[in-house]
Amino acid sequence: MEIEDLEKFLVIAATENLQRAADRLDTTAGGLSKSLRRLETALDTRLFDRVGKQIKVNDAGRRLQRRAAEIVAMTQQTRAEFSGLAHTLECRVAAPAMLQLKWAGRIQQVLVQQHGNARLSMTSAYEALALKMLVRGEVDFALVTDAMSGKIPNGMSVRAIGSTTMRVAAAPSHPLVAGRTARPIEVTTETILQHPFAAPTVSPFCGEERGIGSDGWREDALPRKIGAVVNDYGVLCSMVMSGGLLAYLPEQLLAEIGAVRIKVVDCPYYCTEHLIAVWRGGSEGWLDRLVPAI
Repeated sequence: MEIEDLEKFLVIAATENLQRAADRLDTTAGGLSKSLRRLETALDTRLFDRVGKQIKVNDAGRRLQRRAAEIVAMTQQTRAEFSGLAHTLECRVAAPAMLQLKWAGRIQQVLVQQHGNARLSMTSAYEALALKMLVRGEVDFALVTDAMSGKIPNGMSVRAIGSTTMRVAAAPSHPLVAGRTARPIEVTTETILQHPFAAPTVSPFCGEERGIGSDGWREDALPRKIGAVVNDYGVLCSMVMSGGLLAYLPEQLLAEIGAVRIKVVDCPYYCTEHLIAVWRGGSEGWLDRLVPAI
């Protein structure tokens, strides 16, 4: 049983499609089929159920997924520890796009400090999928909010790494901002609720459909005027920066898009998401050194 076959198996199991797995690995479906047959022969068991041209991971395959992810992770840690600059370490991270905005740069900085010859690979994934990708061995660690604490599989290492707070954002040309030099702009709830917002109906972190207020705003207590419903945050930010709409966004995103923070001085509510990193650690490997330094 070869490590390379286990690495390929993890991708096949994640996609349940030989061609998609081949595209991801930049190889051929025929080559992956041979690799899979070697692995099934070595283990004397079938890992997938074949239904026509489709393949589905069976119970044995799911058991191997968990074990293979552990073996591959340990192999990568060992390579990083002993081969030094001769081996290009790839750090694979899954996280919601909103969390990547703040943490991708910091992860890259620490990665280069600890492993000069290293590459960061970020995958945008809502929290539940990020954890599934970690379990399946597709990534090395996941960034999620602590709302996912109860869903973290046994055997994983967890560390709090910070928080992000949602803020009201406006374009410099917005009527609440134009002509005012003080920062942040301070207004009352009565004033802010007179202006329309662009808002999503899907949570930016878990990806669940929660309706208006999924961005963390207390819609039940302070219902907003909704000028646009937008779930694509790129489009939402563009609409905000056009000058006509406000939005409730993670504070680090305001600087990224050039927005101005509006402080609602008499609002008793605020939304802060506490963030955690989850990884398969505990063996004093490279991830156990990387994550605490982030």
